[in-house]
Amino acid sequence: MPTLKDIAERVGVSISTVSRVLADESGRAINSKIKQQIWDTARDLGYPLKTAAQESQPVAKGIGCVVSTMQDRHYHPYFSVIFDGIEKELSRSGHKIAFTYTQEDLKRPEILRQVTDANQVEGIIVVEGIESKLYSHLKKHIKHIVGVDVSDPSIPTISYDRVEAARIAVKHLIDQGHRDILFIGGTGLSGKFEREKRYRGYKLALEQAGLTSQPHHILNAEWEPDKAYRLVLQYVDEHLGQLPTAIFAASDIMAMAAMRAISEKGYRTPHDFAIVGFDDNEPSRYTVPPLSTIHIPTYEIGIVAARTILQCIQSPYPLPIKILLPFEPIFRQSSAYQIPQA
Repeated sequence: MPTLKDIAERVGVSISTVSRVLADESGRAINSKIKQQIWDTARDLGYPLKTAAQESQPVAKGIGCVVSTMQDRHYHPYFSVIFDGIEKELSRSGHKIAFTYTQEDLKRPEILRQVTDANQVEGIIVVEGIESKLYSHLKKHIKHIVGVDVSDPSIPTISYDRVEAARIAVKHLIDQGHRDILFIGGTGLSGKFEREKRYRGYKLALEQAGLTSQPHHILNAEWEPDKAYRLVLQYVDEHLGQLPTAIFAASDIMAMAAMRAISEKGYRTPHDFAIVGFDDNEPSRYTVPPLSTIHIPTYEIGIVAARTILQCIQSPYPLPIKILLPFEPIFRQSSAYQIPQA
């Protein structure tokens, strides 16, 4: 069965835009041409749409999804795969996604009212942290909430050990003989690297090896690949003669951007710079050389989140549960170079 993601990719818009148009909640924010393309694409793909008769019937309740950010992309290699798992699992159980909104969407009063309308929504899945004021408002008005990578012990959550996953990635580089390792990432809601779990894993691996993290080895790309690319170009220019030998990027797309930057500067991967990413997005296996990374079960996270919200609605657990899914290191050619011992 086609999904919202399939429509979004075909039209070239975000999943939340498709969700709003098909739910007839788009208002004036989306031009009529894009709306028509979304409806036409939905029909072409065979996406189930409401008929006039169905419109006159009471609205069936669904499950809402709220995500911290999609970073202005119609397809995000991490979040979109989670939504795909959620949507397909809900569909298998006879349910549907009522909407998919970002944190920015919720700042519009009309959107926030729809999200908290108990007559339309049975529960919501919150994917990663959102601002505390918005989150408190959701908890006040929504009975059933499941979090994906949300730090709230009062609700069921699905996650994986990001600190340990990052530690293993950096330990791999250390085991290859690297001692100067660049970190590329972002800070998230807190604005502090010390609160970011992948950075904490990076720092922990260095400490366990008797190494010290250097402030000038930390690049804040704000999770944007374009900024990661520009920062690495600038870093190479400013640190000639004292360059690190390895890079750990907190996402695959930032790792790929770094690979391009060092290639353009005339350096080789992995002989001059070994690189490890994070997530195991599908394109990572097709880079040159193939990217070492940590496989995160994003699709399975979506499936488990969908099953958990349905369980909470139908037969709630006696206490909020925390489900920790496994990750898997996948070390490919981008880090397959052993530093010669002096």
